[in-house]
Amino acid sequence: MPVTSDQINIPAVKDELSAIAERYEAALVGNDRLALDRFFLPGADTLRFGLADEQYGYDAVVAFRASLPLQSPPRRILRCEVSTYGNDWGTVNLEFRYTDRHGGGRQSQTWVRSDLPGHGGWRIVAAHVSLKSEAQA
Repeated sequence: MPVTSDQINIPAVKDELSAIAERYEAALVGNDRLALDRFFLPGADTLRFGLADEQYGYDAVVAFRASLPLQSPPRRILRCEVSTYGNDWGTVNLEFRYTDRHGGGRQSQTWVRSDLPGHGGWRIVAAHVSLKSEAQA
């Protein structure tokens, strides 16, 4: 069923996903790997593309995060755009700048509201992060 224009950015849904995205960001810069794992939807179709890495499937995302001593260097969000489509789909796209070094980047996530037992609520099904060149940052 197509999403109609009145279903794009329903205020309550957008506010809900925005709050979840803020919790994800806090876990990321707080180096809370276990919390970060819970934000991703378990399953083979979940994926994450990092700076020089790719994980296909939830298990690969969890294994990759476990191998990192630090989930993300300290950073400041420059801009964050949250969009929702109906009650159960949304995207979060942001630009960031590192606070302890030069540079910054972009991050995008696709979120779905899940009803999986033990994994209900908003979960990331696709994520991508990239760095900006020094000229862009």
